[in-house]
Amino acid sequence: MDIYLKKAVLHLIDREAGDPVFSQVELDLTAEYIREYLIKKIMKLSNAQTKTGTLVEDSEISRMLPMAQEQFIDFSEQFVGHWYQFYKDSEDAPNCDVFVVLYEEDAQTHVAFIKANYKEAYTHFTELDDQGLLNKLILNRAILSGKTQKPDEGITIQLAERSYELIEKKYTFSGDKRFYFSQDVIESVPLPSLDENINVIKKVAKKLSDKFETPTYDVLANIQEAVFETIEESGYIDTQEIAEKVFKDNVSAKLAFQEEIIEKGFVEQTQMVKEVKEISEKKFSKQKLKLSNGIELIVPVEVYRNPDLIEFVNNPDGTLSVMIKNIEEIQNRL
Repeated sequence: MDIYLKKAVLHLIDREAGDPVFSQVELDLTAEYIREYLIKKIMKLSNAQTKTGTLVEDSEISRMLPMAQEQFIDFSEQFVGHWYQFYKDSEDAPNCDVFVVLYEEDAQTHVAFIKANYKEAYTHFTELDDQGLLNKLILNRAILSGKTQKPDEGITIQLAERSYELIEKKYTFSGDKRFYFSQDVIESVPLPSLDENINVIKKVAKKLSDKFETPTYDVLANIQEAVFETIEESGYIDTQEIAEKVFKDNVSAKLAFQEEIIEKGFVEQTQMVKEVKEISEKKFSKQKLKLSNGIELIVPVEVYRNPDLIEFVNNPDGTLSVMIKNIEEIQNRL
């Protein structure tokens, strides 16, 4: 992901103080630490929890977008002001800072809204009084998350097509927790995130494993491997291919799988988050197994299917044995 920052501004959201404190001056993008922080945060907006979609043309945010390049500060104030009119009504939404960024990626212009909630942290403060130099310990209640942490909430919007990637959180409004960002702020119904679709697939697969008397651990392992392989091959979740890989010649199971995932909320998407292959590599390339005796195993996909390296044996008494083979060296990592 090659990101070129063009403009950025920071606005403060202290709900006890009232309205947002809008900056009238852009951030200094010649400062390397500012560029690095913003670029890392933008990159973190594309992950397994990211939802995707396209803004409707007559939404409030869509009408603001033409201002983004030529009237950036005004655009940022309007964007944050529009967002804040909903955010302020929540009973539990915290104080935060909001970054609005204009940037280019792959020769396309984007805007990003990045929300960083305040955290408490201790630091020192030095002052000079009548007795001399005093080093004090103070509690700072407005510390931002580090550059390697994903934003608490945020959205990137490609200006020309109005396509977006969104991370949103549920907050409480009139006693009910709900996703306010998609419903109120951008007036859009996003496609499910990768995690949401995978959770649907896993739930249906577990149900079918019980129905067709197949070991659950084996079906879920097959599901994870199939998801990884289809994303590597095509860049999206191909449920038909997954059904073929997991249930093979069991036609009834394949049909039931396809029907039930749609019923449970799975949405087919050929266009997913930009970094989907990298996300899949981190998330699905290793099988994580927890055995009933407390042993936990992390097994790469290519090892899991190699009987010369690992084997699962069904014992006559109904228990399972796991045989790990051909080990040349064992390292103890404390």
